[in-house]
Amino acid sequence: MGGTAAVMSDFSIPGVTDKYNTQKVIDALMAAKREPLTRMQKELDADQQKKTVWQDMNRKLTGLRDIARTLYGFQNPFNDRVASSSNEGALTATATRQAAEEKKQITVKQVATADRFLSRSLPLDYRVDAGTYTFKVGDKSVTLSWKGGTLKAFAEALNARGGALLGASVVADTTTTQVLLIEGKVTGSTNRLSFQDAAVDLGARTGMLDRSPTASRQLTLDRGSITAWTAPLPQGGVQVRDGTLVVSPGQEMKIPISPSVALNPNMVMELSVKVEKLPETPYVPPAAPPGPSVPPTGGMDYSGIHIESNPSRTPLPEWQPPQPPQAVTDLKALFAESGGTVVPLPELPDAADFQKIQVPVGQLASTLDSLDVRNRNTGRVIHIRDISIFDKTARGDYVPSHPLAQAGDALVEMDGIQVKRGTNVIDDLLPGVTLTLKAPTSSPVELSISHDAEGIKKQVLNLVGSYNGIITDIDVLTRRDDTIISDATYLTDDERKKAQANLGLFTGDLTLQQLKGSMQNVMMNPYPTSAGRAMNLLAQAGISTDSRAPGSAAIDRTRLRGYLEVDEPRLDAAIQHYPEALKELFGADTTGSLVVNSGAAFQLDRLLQPYVQVGGILPQRVSTLDSQIALSNREISDYKLKLNDYQAELKRKYAQMGSALDSLKQSSDSIQNFNKQSGTGQ
Repeated sequence: MGGTAAVMSDFSIPGVTDKYNTQKVIDALMAAKREPLTRMQKELDADQQKKTVWQDMNRKLTGLRDIARTLYGFQNPFNDRVASSSNEGALTATATRQAAEEKKQITVKQVATADRFLSRSLPLDYRVDAGTYTFKVGDKSVTLSWKGGTLKAFAEALNARGGALLGASVVADTTTTQVLLIEGKVTGSTNRLSFQDAAVDLGARTGMLDRSPTASRQLTLDRGSITAWTAPLPQGGVQVRDGTLVVSPGQEMKIPISPSVALNPNMVMELSVKVEKLPETPYVPPAAPPGPSVPPTGGMDYSGIHIESNPSRTPLPEWQPPQPPQAVTDLKALFAESGGTVVPLPELPDAADFQKIQVPVGQLASTLDSLDVRNRNTGRVIHIRDISIFDKTARGDYVPSHPLAQAGDALVEMDGIQVKRGTNVIDDLLPGVTLTLKAPTSSPVELSISHDAEGIKKQVLNLVGSYNGIITDIDVLTRRDDTIISDATYLTDDERKKAQANLGLFTGDLTLQQLKGSMQNVMMNPYPTSAGRAMNLLAQAGISTDSRAPGSAAIDRTRLRGYLEVDEPRLDAAIQHYPEALKELFGADTTGSLVVNSGAAFQLDRLLQPYVQVGGILPQRVSTLDSQIALSNREISDYKLKLNDYQAELKRKYAQMGSALDSLKQSSDSIQNFNKQSGTGQ
């Protein structure tokens, strides 16, 4: 039994037990065999790192090229304009590239408004009867077919139908009552809110509308409706042609209104007016008068000789021609008579085409007895037609009882010229400029249109920042100086680690070194501009490379590397005083071909193009590395298969060897046991 136990304790299974330490031998052999694989993997990692670096450099150079192109291309910031207002609470503006650089004085006399009508207080259970409710805003209608319901539900339905034209809301003005607000959403006097169909009854029952106490009046213009004012009417001086009153220079007349119109403060007189300028005729001074006619003095005869007397002399003063008649321009041509008092009305617009104007006669007089016209102009004919007097708050036969606001036009005076628009957003007054009116002003607001200095500065700083980043990257890749990374204080921690890993990766690479030198030359070279030598270098605009620290004679190594610095006050001054020359510094057409062919940004774009274009220097390097990486991956894959085969062969051979050794040992053990048994038996 003991012999049997000894044999069993030495029992082993190849591949499961390893009493001969064959695995250690195999691992040692495999480690030696894996050294080429490790070398190939390191070469692959290096190629992948280089590929990533070239891709990153290509991306950064493309970004720098894009920034450069924005500084000289069609969308360059030098053509952008900005508008600034001295009172943004009253007036703001935006400007496009088509706007001209200028300053304007603008007075907002009145902002455009829309109608907002409020009802009286109504009970909380107030209901709106069924019916067809029609509201008009200007010439557009909103119709609501209502089946009846609460005031709040009616307002919600009206909002759903009103869209951009009409709105309604219900507000609880007290704990037991509510009010209905109906408002037009479009401003301007031509967009008055009016009620039709069942809406008229709703307005009257809710106290939103009252019947108008005054009626409108249309004045008839014919020869019989005009009379003399303070002077007789000359023949042909005042005419009526097809309903249009024509008043010649120096003439006056009166349009009696019978019966007189009783005015309230909301009443206006509306009329269409045209001021026709007569062609100017050159002044021809009269000839000098001939003077008195003096008869001859005669003569005498003496001894057959006739002696003639000297002619009489009449000394006359030197002829002075009269001064030409003085030209008179007076647009205060309209007057209203009220109870025997003559009230001057506002000036007429000096317009060559008919313009409709409104005169607030209700704010100037209590009655209107006649309209008087006096044309004191020497070279202008006044044409008037379509005269009417009405309450501007009236909506048909009704006026709003509680108007919170009434539809009116915006009135703006710019450089002494009064302008009227139906909206608070005006884009047709100044080319390329959109004005937004917010509140009336008592004094002019200064509107300045200028270059977008901040936009220009931002793009220049973007260029400098991108340029300096690439210079730093080139230094990191081509040199093994740790101070390059420590001096680049703008790097983040992650960027610093990445730079440390790439330090000296392309040491001696002429491509990158030549690129750096060429970029520096582009940024330091002079370029022709319209300002001549006063602005032909970027350094004159505050963009330069300075190797000395300010106020010091010592050399600053960080500046020797070619980084650009920006002197912002100097750049601001260049933008303000030399905007066109600064634009030409970055890109200019010097041949008149309308194609940019000069400038730092243009040259930088041209320099970088062969590096980043499809099939260019950097894409080609990436492509070459892609091929190398693909080849390395195949070689590594093939070698790994060989290693697996080699390892399997080693395991097989060492397993056979172990099995053979086990067999030999078993044979040896058997012989020893036999000998022992044979000896015992003896």
